[in-house]
Amino acid sequence: MQIQTAQESPALKPADLESLRVLIADDEPIICKTLSLFLRHIGINIIQTVSDGSYAVEELCRNSYDYVFVDLMMPRLTGLDVLKKVSESHPLSNVIIMTGFPSMDTVIEAMHYGASDFLVKPFRFEDVKIGLERMQTIRRLKEKNWQLHEELNKKKEVEELNYELEKRIRLQTILYNIVDSLSKINRSESLYHYIVRKAADSCNARRACFMIYDQGNSHLLAIAQEGLTGRFTGLQAVFRTDSEGTRILEDDFLSRHFGASSDTALPLNRITRVNGLMGVPFNIRNEPFGVLLIGEKTGRESFDTEDEFIIKFLAEKAALSIENIALYDNLKESLIATLKSLVSAIEAKDPYTQQHSSRVTEYASRIAMKMNCDHEVLQKLASVAPLHDIGKIGVNDAILNKPGRLTQEEFSHIMAHPLIGVNIVSPLGLDEEELSVIRNHHERWDGQGYPDHLRGSQIPMLARILAVADAFDAMNSDRAYRKALPSSDCMQELRKGCGTQFDPSVVEVAMDVLST
Repeated sequence: MQIQTAQESPALKPADLESLRVLIADDEPIICKTLSLFLRHIGINIIQTVSDGSYAVEELCRNSYDYVFVDLMMPRLTGLDVLKKVSESHPLSNVIIMTGFPSMDTVIEAMHYGASDFLVKPFRFEDVKIGLERMQTIRRLKEKNWQLHEELNKKKEVEELNYELEKRIRLQTILYNIVDSLSKINRSESLYHYIVRKAADSCNARRACFMIYDQGNSHLLAIAQEGLTGRFTGLQAVFRTDSEGTRILEDDFLSRHFGASSDTALPLNRITRVNGLMGVPFNIRNEPFGVLLIGEKTGRESFDTEDEFIIKFLAEKAALSIENIALYDNLKESLIATLKSLVSAIEAKDPYTQQHSSRVTEYASRIAMKMNCDHEVLQKLASVAPLHDIGKIGVNDAILNKPGRLTQEEFSHIMAHPLIGVNIVSPLGLDEEELSVIRNHHERWDGQGYPDHLRGSQIPMLARILAVADAFDAMNSDRAYRKALPSSDCMQELRKGCGTQFDPSVVEVAMDVLST
């Protein structure tokens, strides 16, 4: 083999050759030496030689090489063994197999494992140069392909990270929204409906139902639902208790209302995901209170661990809210009962106003029911209507019981009682609708009332209803300055005030309700 002067080639630029790293593995020292001399002659300076395949693998573990010239037949590890190792750990390295006895099977196997070229011994250095020129072009393409592959992998990794980030942000947003929303809910009915809506929305489910245990713990009673078909009011679900004390919901309820298979069994003592359903127990002070059922997830057949995490978080926070609302309601009811007793005691001092508040509450409730007000509104009215005149505690009895006409100054004292009443009940934490019953029951439809001079629909509906009931009872009962008017005259006065003092729609209903 003779070293020939290499012609400069576009594929073998000096700047590129200086940076190339070459490993030669051959058990014939003369091959390693002469090939190294030629490679240095053409400008390649970083060259390492080893005498067998094992040393080649060890060297490749320490360093990476652009080209690996490896003899096919060597002791310990063959050239094909080295080729396999390079293909696994150095995909950008180019392997040139050197052999004196090539066969088609060997060539095919070597190409299969990624060999870049073959040199048949004895070879000419011109063949080496031509092979390097060809492989340099291929090498650049491989590097470009590898860079593109890496960029695609990085892009994919970024997309996956963004997806995970979006999932985390969505999850944190849901959890924050749950905490924020629960802090604003102060009524049990609103809370139960929020639980099923939020559960269905957060898990992309079409059906959800919140059920509580009856007092005897013999069955579950549904109190809020989302997406259930058929009759819901008074809906009950029977469960059984197995030998281990686990409560199992009967499959009849699940198949009828959640479309589950007839053999579905859902334990109620723990969070369970089974057959496209998820059941989450609600415990208050470690005692079973209720169960949240969710089913028919959109896009997938079953709920996943993220859904379970969200609903578990919702259940824990909502259970605390249920307990707090119950404690608050008990305290509130006790305080309202105390104030009602106080109102009754004050009214008892004046024979003309005895039972006035209770009668007004009854009239207002009947009107509200006829107007199809919902259960929550009726409860509010029944709770606070008896307190509508509690502010009269702050008005002098001489003015309240004066038989003659009031002076302007005396009437201004009377006009203060709604605001006095609001100040008295403010520690109860009543909402705006409840406070309006006390504050605005003397507003007029034409805006000439007090204390806020509200007009028309600006006046809250409960206050409009109470205004009509209050006026009717005032006219229909004895007062210090006159006898009670007949019901027909009271109705006539309500008609006269229709559209000026009173809401016409409320008067229309009152005519029907109060005439019976």
